[in-house]
Amino acid sequence: MGFPLCKLIDMTGPLDFPTDIAMGEVIGGDRFRVAQVTLVPNSEIERTLCEFDNQTFVPFQNELQLRLGLNGPGGRDLGETIIGAEDVGQGEKTARFHPAGIGGPFYELTYKLLP
Repeated sequence: MGFPLCKLIDMTGPLDFPTDIAMGEVIGGDRFRVAQVTLVPNSEIERTLCEFDNQTFVPFQNELQLRLGLNGPGGRDLGETIIGAEDVGQGEKTARFHPAGIGGPFYELTYKLLP
């Protein structure tokens, strides 16, 4: 059996946080870019939003988890999240990145894991 694929669906962020985001897969201590996005204000959800195209997939590098990190302008660290392979086939899920600490504003990634 191969490793899962993470289908990126959309990302939202706080209105007053960076909107030009680099997403990278974290392997060891390094981040390898998998997507570059620009979030735009969306009055309906009162957050910024980017919708990924249907071809945006991130392959797992191991069978258990995918670790993703966000960087803003100037390489500013905007947080990390871990997506577990146990979500394969369970429909859309969300993961949060907390650049201002666990109780602060967050970026949210909607994704789906495929076998």
